[in-house]
Amino acid sequence: MVRTSRAAVLYGPGDLRIEELPLPEITADDGLLKIEATGVCGTDVAAYHGVNPYYELPTVLGHELVGTVEEIGDVAARRWGLTPGDRIVVEEYLPCGTCRACLAGAYQMCVVPRYGGKSIHDGSGLYGGYADYLYLHPQAIVHKVSPHVDADLVQLFIPIANGLHWAGTVGALPPGGTAVIVGPGPHGLSCVVGAVERGAGKVIVVGQEQDAHRLDIAAKLGAHHLVTGSTQEVLAQISDLTNGQLADTVINAADSSAALETAVAVAGDLATLVQVGLPKSGGGTAKPILEALNSKVLTIRGVRGRPASVVPPTLRLIESGRYPLELLLTGQYTIEQTEDALAGSGRDPQNIRSSVIPALS
Repeated sequence: MVRTSRAAVLYGPGDLRIEELPLPEITADDGLLKIEATGVCGTDVAAYHGVNPYYELPTVLGHELVGTVEEIGDVAARRWGLTPGDRIVVEEYLPCGTCRACLAGAYQMCVVPRYGGKSIHDGSGLYGGYADYLYLHPQAIVHKVSPHVDADLVQLFIPIANGLHWAGTVGALPPGGTAVIVGPGPHGLSCVVGAVERGAGKVIVVGQEQDAHRLDIAAKLGAHHLVTGSTQEVLAQISDLTNGQLADTVINAADSSAALETAVAVAGDLATLVQVGLPKSGGGTAKPILEALNSKVLTIRGVRGRPASVVPPTLRLIESGRYPLELLLTGQYTIEQTEDALAGSGRDPQNIRSSVIPALS
């Protein structure tokens, strides 16, 4: 009898189907993961609506996952230091190691399609987290994690790791400096944790009136000040809070061009601005950005994920319980409810972070 796995397969915009895919035969060099929980990322929502460039269709969605090793080959076990029963997280990348990006040390930009975006016609097709099982490809990047922490907390490892990396290394936030985070979504809230861990003197989060619930969580995670209003109102408030110095590091985790204008406005001289994601709504122009680049001598940096070295300390932070990360968890769904999970993440301001839990079914 052929063993199978349920999987939520995206065929095109708005076309998500629950299917049964056969489990692969495990060889010496690979493995099989039994999935415990997978987070719903904004890129999954974007892919569902047909606006994300990182996917081969049809594909099993979901790339922020935690699970238990079900089977593993001898070579793979030695390479990863794993045995059946170990709990691990799996990064989304499947770096080839030979393309220009990999050779430059930027494996996050590898041309090989990643987990949550690789076609179901490639091998077993089990390359996504919205399923019962995940194929552990020989190129997978895995990390052990405690079996004693709730799986739904552990699946936060990607946004939290990104927040640590973006606020610290990418954003170059100086100890005691001021960090302004525009947009209190999952990644913005994770950047609050990153800024606090970096030793920020002030962490200021900018949102909109409808973000009251998220801003409250930002404060509980360690933000010192919460600001709402138009760009000019936000600028005036942050100028007052910083005695006119504005921000050393600005992280724009909102998804509009207007938010980028706000981020540029509140950046101080010689600041670093980290731009997260792609804007999906208008309301801004390039003029303020071009003017600020030279007048403030800004550094503007894009991001794509984080290096593997950031993941182990992130997992230790989650395991420590130092932050009330459970406040980010606002919805659990079965595999059959994946479409509801994607829809809820996009329309409900109270919904911060949904997850798909196979065992709920």
